[in-house]
Amino acid sequence: MKKVNCSIESVQKLNHDVYQVKLLLPEMNDQNIEYRAGQYLDLFLASGKSASFSIGSAPEAGRHLELHIRHNPQSEISNALLAHLQNETAIEVEIAKGSACITADSLVAKDRVILAAASTGFSQVKSVVEHLLAQAVSNQIHIYWGVRVASDLYWSLLAESWAAEHSNITYHPVISDPTEACEWTGRVDLLPAAVLQDFSDFSDVKMLASGSPDMVYALLDACESKGMLESQLVSDVLAYAPRNKKS
Repeated sequence: MKKVNCSIESVQKLNHDVYQVKLLLPEMNDQNIEYRAGQYLDLFLASGKSASFSIGSAPEAGRHLELHIRHNPQSEISNALLAHLQNETAIEVEIAKGSACITADSLVAKDRVILAAASTGFSQVKSVVEHLLAQAVSNQIHIYWGVRVASDLYWSLLAESWAAEHSNITYHPVISDPTEACEWTGRVDLLPAAVLQDFSDFSDVKMLASGSPDMVYALLDACESKGMLESQLVSDVLAYAPRNKKS
């Protein structure tokens, strides 16, 4: 891990509360700063406070980093961070962290990949998808994006374009709030239930889950009930919010 100052290239709203932030890593004479698809970084304010965000760009993007940041107006650090990103030209970054990665060299031909995201967990999924596409993998890739209401699918058009352009990618958007069902023609369900409806055999699955501990463990429990092993799942939740092992 390294702490570096990144240039702030742009901050753009993707929906009512999610911002796409583009940063530029500094040129390094001694060695390049590297990360793997699925890792995250920390942003530091002058106060010393920090916040963690999944890297939304693939390693193949080089010095260009992308983050998806949800703004919470009730949070002091969220307000301070957004103000800094919108008004300053640089920010201190510690990169790269986490081991919840799915990379091209970790797959074998028979592996099916499930990428399950809630909310801005889509950022982590985006990094993995763009890396796998850049490496021209032919494995089947299923993207599940679970949100409460349809407006939270802030970049559904991107996921739809992946599926339209690549025959090995299938996109499954899912909303959980039934009050929007009348305006939403897609799937209404909880994300774990949606995955179980589509998969009965998990023997050849490699899964990444990006979301809250409740979502990740609900998904893991559901898939384990169908024979999947915990070792087939990668998620940052397993590291920062571990639970007691089942007896």
